[in-house]
Amino acid sequence: MTLPLLTYAPSSQNQRVEGYEVPGDEHSRIFTLEQNHDKDDVDALVTAAYRQIFHEQQMLKSNRQTLLESQLRGGLISVKDFVRGLATSDAFRTWNYEVNNNYRFVELCVQR
Repeated sequence: MTLPLLTYAPSSQNQRVEGYEVPGDEHSRIFTLEQNHDKDDVDALVTAAYRQIFHEQQMLKSNRQTLLESQLRGGLISVKDFVRGLATSDAFRTWNYEVNNNYRFVELCVQR
């Protein structure tokens, strides 16, 4: 037997609680590019993508993909294509795929 859906929005009795979602590592921010985006939003998106793909220790200037970044900033590619380009780059393959066996590589990708 299934429970019926609520006909009203759930609320909290605690006045200090705004919602049930607590931001943290398990609930990361979802980045999107709408038509009205400023430079700071794009910079935060690029940094988050590099952190996701290359991790903290590999966020080097030599790993930057300036062509992909300029295409993203110009609106020629989507965020999905930008992340795909980072994951298929030579730097990612050199730093992550070639130095690990297949099991370790999958483990690294799932952790990120």
